[in-house]
Amino acid sequence: MLHVDDLLRAPAGRRLTLVAGPWDARAVESVVIVDEPGELRRAPAGAVAVLSRNATQAGLGVAAMLRTAGERGLAALVLPGHSGTSPAIVELARKLRVAVLAGSFDQTLSDTVFGLREVVRSDPGLLLSRTREAVERLGAVDGAGEDVILRAASEAVGVAYGVAGVAESAATSAVIRVDGRADGYVRWADDDPAAAIVAGVVAAMLGRVRAAARAAEAARAAALLALVRAPARDLPAALRRARIAGVPVDGWHVAVFVRAESGVPPAPWAEEELGGTLLATPWQDGLLLVRTCEERPARAEDVLDAARAAKSLPTGVVAGIGTCQQGAEGLRRTAAQARTAAAHARPGEAAAFDRLGVHAVLAELAGSDSALMAARDMLAPLDRLGVLAPHAVPTLKAYLDTWGSRTKAAALLNLHPNAVAHRVRRIAEVLDLDLSDTETRFALQLACHVVTEAGP
Repeated sequence: MLHVDDLLRAPAGRRLTLVAGPWDARAVESVVIVDEPGELRRAPAGAVAVLSRNATQAGLGVAAMLRTAGERGLAALVLPGHSGTSPAIVELARKLRVAVLAGSFDQTLSDTVFGLREVVRSDPGLLLSRTREAVERLGAVDGAGEDVILRAASEAVGVAYGVAGVAESAATSAVIRVDGRADGYVRWADDDPAAAIVAGVVAAMLGRVRAAARAAEAARAAALLALVRAPARDLPAALRRARIAGVPVDGWHVAVFVRAESGVPPAPWAEEELGGTLLATPWQDGLLLVRTCEERPARAEDVLDAARAAKSLPTGVVAGIGTCQQGAEGLRRTAAQARTAAAHARPGEAAAFDRLGVHAVLAELAGSDSALMAARDMLAPLDRLGVLAPHAVPTLKAYLDTWGSRTKAAALLNLHPNAVAHRVRRIAEVLDLDLSDTETRFALQLACHVVTEAGP
């Protein structure tokens, strides 16, 4: 360990003079600046306190500062400029075991402090001690949040750690890795070996925290998707999974469904418009976002109005907003409503479910397990059409929506009218139904819409 005489032999300490006290009574562990007497009472044990002229001119006196230094267990006081002493000060410094050093007029305060700090930080024993203490303190907060870990490391090493997206210098940056990939950097200002060693530990801890957070987020997203898609018979199991994963199923929910022409779009606008933290999961051809409140908003329409106000959706992106619903069934309902609303939104706009009119009825039917099961049973024979099977429902829907007009249906499907006629004839044969019957046509048309609204 370093002592005062080690500092005096170093280049930064050669202009300092020992005027009182022992040179080897206490080990030197740090160097601090004291600009006013009160700061001396907060200096750590083993510190060399470098006093500014302001501190010595505050009227406290060298004797009083010596007593404070002795109480705090300081190694030395450095007085600015050539300072005389007295037998009383010499005796007091000896008894308190605090060295008194006099500075030089031609050496600035910053030069003295930084020079001595470099000597202290380069000591192998002190480096090991500081590093070990910091690692032990970090072990006590392993698994905590990023702010807690950074604060603990900063206090242990005496260096301010922060997190940034880029590294300004390899000497003062440690990469944070999540699943083997760089995910930001731990940064600090001082070129301190102990800080660099501890920064690597901090970066590894932050990587584990981020990986765990993303795994939990992925589990919540998967559980949310399973809950939204679960048939009635599987709902209890999906609900248990959602609760275990941390999906807030018991509150009041508002869902937003965002769909783009290619891929799943980012939805920062939804977070801004709806407020709060949104739970998100990819669903079919888009992104489902759900905002949950513990209590129902005083006016549910206010929440929806904020989302309807979105006017800057990216080109080719549409969004749908469900109504405010409660509980697990409500979450499933608002999700289905949001997807239906998105299907009827114009590019660059967000459509609200409660403004859809007749389409809202179809969406409610699509969200009903019994209605969906009946619709799928009615259309199940279409699976026997072989290569035509994937096109059967869209063809039948277009044909019935255009009142049996092959020409209009062909325009919707981008087909020749003869191709539509051939498909409709095959569909009627496999269904074994009379498409000229009014009730049959209505039931089939409704079934096509319910199945289409529900999706795969």
